Amino acid sequence: MAASNAVFQWGIVSPGRIAQTFASALSSVDDARLGAVTSRDTDRGRAFTEAFPQPGPEPAVYTDYAAMLADPSIDAVYVASPHRFHHEQVLAALRAGKPVLCEKPMTVTAAQAEELMQVADQQGVFLMEAMWSRFLPVWQQVRRWLDDGRIGPVHTLHSEFCVDMPRNTSDRLFDPALAGGNLLDMGVYCIALSRFVTGRDPDRVQSATRLGPTGVDERTAAILDYGDLVSQFTSSFLGQRRNGFRIEGERGVIEIDALFWASESARLTEVTAAESPAVERFEQPHRGNGFEYQIEAAMASIRAGERECPGMPWAATLGTARVMDRMLRDAGVTFPFL
Repeated sequence: MAASNAVFQWGIVSPGRIAQTFASALSSVDDARLGAVTSRDTDRGRAFTEAFPQPGPEPAVYTDYAAMLADPSIDAVYVASPHRFHHEQVLAALRAGKPVLCEKPMTVTAAQAEELMQVADQQGVFLMEAMWSRFLPVWQQVRRWLDDGRIGPVHTLHSEFCVDMPRNTSDRLFDPALAGGNLLDMGVYCIALSRFVTGRDPDRVQSATRLGPTGVDERTAAILDYGDLVSQFTSSFLGQRRNGFRIEGERGVIEIDALFWASESARLTEVTAAESPAVERFEQPHRGNGFEYQIEAAMASIRAGERECPGMPWAATLGTARVMDRMLRDAGVTFPFL
């Protein structure tokens, strides 16, 4: 494949809002460029590529996804379509031998994720969920603080991802046919970053969910019980919150500033009985919009011939998917395409 070339070419599926963020981030990665986009409408696809000018040849625009997958100049595919289509589009790419970075959630169910991982393993092809927050400088600093034992054993996590969003039945977020709902789009960050902190799946999951008129989950409050610690979170379309993430340990606290999933700063407060609290502040602006870090990690793994990225292993994706399976099942959420 062409991934050994000096310039790494990405093919994007579905030129929507999140794809725009991804394409913009490519300009912050020295050896990456947009190589192609697949869109149902040629004019829309061309308008997308023209919005992100870059040196070299014009990116190709395909209306046929299979044709883009057959393009030997494309080193990897970024799947940015609505959640419902992730499974089939990732599966097609893996079977075509193309490495895949798939927007979160990788799939709507854990069973779908397991199937994709099995195919990636059998085909020897790279597969990664685009949980970009894990790669941000602030979350990497949080990981160092935790690994160094700065706050002692962790006992409680608090997070919230809540926005005030008018109901719009034409928006994919409110459409069950597209796997809408707050959990798969927003609550997933609370679950995934809880796993980033703990390094494991919860033993028990308790949740209370409010369904909206279209049948999607609009508000969820949950407790993830890990035995020696708990993670409490709220995710909602129905009201704005501070949207921070707090990690409490026996000897201190780490607070990731809002918006925690995209944050550029955090504060460590160490508390001892003999001294006043010691506060350490971390601030580092993103080099671009923040997506560049996960792009670089994916490219490094692909070039190294890896099937999964050490910074975003399959076990993390699968663990998060299983938690969401349980919560959606308990809430009575159903999707018509499953």
